[in-house]
Amino acid sequence: MAITGVNQYTTYANYYTQTKPKDSSENATEQQTAEKTYSNTREYSNYLTEKYKCLKSTEYSVEINSSLLSKALGDEKTSEWLEYNLALIPENVEKIKSTQAARGCKVLSCSIKINGYDSMTAETCVTDEVDSGTEKAREELRERIKKIREEKKDEEEKAEEKRQEDEASEKLQLDKNIKLRYDSGIVIAGNMMRGNGFDQKM
Repeated sequence: MAITGVNQYTTYANYYTQTKPKDSSENATEQQTAEKTYSNTREYSNYLTEKYKCLKSTEYSVEINSSLLSKALGDEKTSEWLEYNLALIPENVEKIKSTQAARGCKVLSCSIKINGYDSMTAETCVTDEVDSGTEKAREELRERIKKIREEKKDEEEKAEEKRQEDEASEKLQLDKNIKLRYDSGIVIAGNMMRGNGFDQKM
């Protein structure tokens, strides 16, 4: 199992450049939360950590730039953008995992940095689980190897049968030759005896 590299997803930042649209159907509680102010960045950071599970995840890390946090504390537009994108992070981490899994890889670590307004990056460290390619490709390879072995075994069995047949045929031919020579010897001996006057009628 080897680490194949660390990937930087620059497109990840572009994916998050949307601002949460205003929704007139938001209930009063959500509106009150959005309008709530915090006396310092610590309070605001604690609020975000409690509200968004990506900031509590043990599978990946999310880091918010302190300057952005300070800006979001006093700017509604920045605050909405930040919270909107924090809500999207879990789904996009799963997409990263799925993409790597399709390549036969496993995500060892994922680090997301929210650098500033409209600026985010994600770094992932991935490793091959067995080899490159999908599980389906590996299964197909195993099937091909199995088929080749079976075909080779059939060929060896057929070759062994042919060898045994050839040996039996050769032995039969040898027996015929011996018998033919024996019979020929008797005929020749009989002819010689007759030629020498030893032909006697019984």
